[in-house]
Amino acid sequence: MVIGAKKLARLIDDLSNADSEKRHMAAEALAESDERAIYPLIRALKDENPGVQDAAMRSLVRIGGETVAYMVIPLLRDEPLLRNTAIIILKEIGSPAVRLLRPLLKDKDYDIRKFAIDLICEIRECDYSDELVRLLAEDPNPNVRASAAKAIALLRYEEGLPQLKNALKDEEWVCFSALESLSMLRDGSSVADIEALLGSPSESIRYAAIDTLGKIGSPASGEALLEYLRKADDFEKPAIVKSLIQIGVNPSSREVSDILVDMLSNGDWDERIIALKGLASAKEESSVPSIVDLASSLDPSEPDDEERLMIIKETLKHIGCSDTLIGVLNDPSIRYKGRKIAVEVLGELGCRKAVPQILILLEKDFRDVRRAAAKALGDMPDENTGAILLDAIDDEDGHVRKEAVAALGRIGDKASFGPILSLLKAEPYRDVADEAVRALLSIDAEEFLRHLNEFQDHVKGAASKYANDADTLLHLSRDENPQVRIAALGGLRRIREERACKRINEALHDEKPEVRKAAIMAMSEMGCSYDDIKSSLEDQDMWVRVYAVKSLSHSLKVDAMNSLKPMLNDKDLPVVLSAIEAIAQFGNEDAFGILNPLLEHEDEEVREKVQQVIFGTRSREDTGVETWK
Repeated sequence: MVIGAKKLARLIDDLSNADSEKRHMAAEALAESDERAIYPLIRALKDENPGVQDAAMRSLVRIGGETVAYMVIPLLRDEPLLRNTAIIILKEIGSPAVRLLRPLLKDKDYDIRKFAIDLICEIRECDYSDELVRLLAEDPNPNVRASAAKAIALLRYEEGLPQLKNALKDEEWVCFSALESLSMLRDGSSVADIEALLGSPSESIRYAAIDTLGKIGSPASGEALLEYLRKADDFEKPAIVKSLIQIGVNPSSREVSDILVDMLSNGDWDERIIALKGLASAKEESSVPSIVDLASSLDPSEPDDEERLMIIKETLKHIGCSDTLIGVLNDPSIRYKGRKIAVEVLGELGCRKAVPQILILLEKDFRDVRRAAAKALGDMPDENTGAILLDAIDDEDGHVRKEAVAALGRIGDKASFGPILSLLKAEPYRDVADEAVRALLSIDAEEFLRHLNEFQDHVKGAASKYANDADTLLHLSRDENPQVRIAALGGLRRIREERACKRINEALHDEKPEVRKAAIMAMSEMGCSYDDIKSSLEDQDMWVRVYAVKSLSHSLKVDAMNSLKPMLNDKDLPVVLSAIEAIAQFGNEDAFGILNPLLEHEDEEVREKVQQVIFGTRSREDTGVETWK
């Protein structure tokens, strides 16, 4: 809302108040004013108090528009603080300021010309880009020409390409800007002009040209770099290799591999990622120890390191199941974390020739290595692995036991059934016990079922969670522990058999309400006869009735609505609210006819719920959007 004339006058007067706090408050308040406050705020930019200066600047930005830009532009000629403030204001104003910058491109002061171009670069908008091309070609000041080169690229003004190529012959500073602009435009036609710079006496120019060719990334730039690689000096070769890999060209030679390994060891992480890409592409087996050593220095709990570790592992997998990678497993110069990563990669590769060496690691001192070894062996079962893994299920470390048990379960060797069963009886850790249950079910579910009564309820619960055969789940669904029955009923949802539906239907009459609720959920998901659910609408437990209502609503059968209608008079509010929502899902006039009388219901929450579902349903119908699924 625009400030009134009296208040505006008072705020402008307050800009001259001796109290800096009042000046600050006035400068802030004038942000809601109009053009009448612009000049006083510009004067306030020169206030002795930095807080007042800042408030005035922000208010001018808030007012914005061409008038503010026009009145601020003269500050570009003022002392540095005001000039920088003007630049910030003009940048924030954006588009309206661009038209006013055009005359500045012909200013006698080269600083003003450069400020104008830099602002265009910041705003990234200009409808007179040809003027920038003229400055690049004709301006006597190299700083102006360099800024013009940058602006042409940021504005994606491809008509300026000929002048950018000519600028490669300009003095060094302009040449750098032209190279940067050509790399942004990625124009393949400029490769020959850039390649000519590789013969420059300036080392910096040659290095910039190499980098630009890599960023352009065309086949021609790859050929130019390969040709120059033969005669480049030692300082330039890593940059050339880096650019070639970015393009997708993988030069193969021992010298190049050595450069990549050096980048891996001594470069920053951007360079290391490039080196990994090159080594993977070349399948450079000799680099494996260096790659593994780098991996061992990472902390997977750090997000950046986690991502880098994934890249390293993918590189090792791309190089493949090599003797060098296998040799890392027993290399004392490699840290145990590196050996663990090597084991994981070999397991994921299914590198069976590594099995003998991995088996040895199961008896080593390092827990994480033993854990990784157990998992890897399970990923590539071998006739020799079973006995060693059986020894590992007695490991003092629970994590190792868990991986060994999981591996034996994947192998499926019946000789391991007895030892795993014994482990399960004594295992203190639930996660290891759960893994043992999964393994036993995988090896021989029928035999495990015969032993199930020997175990405590948590084992039965795990069996209900992981079992996939009807006999086991049907047996558990009759267990004396209601939590086991609930878990088994949930498992029966995975078994699409008539006897599963029959058992779930029986559970609707279980003595425990939580079991009856689980049965309703299972019946609804399996699509069992919804007529059986209707009897639960009269259940003595409120929450069983709520779930029965929800389940019937999912069927969307016409006669279901008639069954749900009496629930609107239920003695418990949650049932009534669920019934309202369920009936509304039918989304037809009959449903609205049933619900409309409840708009006069004595309970406010019921009235609000009816208003919500009717309004929501009808508004969606009006827009043609499907309302209920």
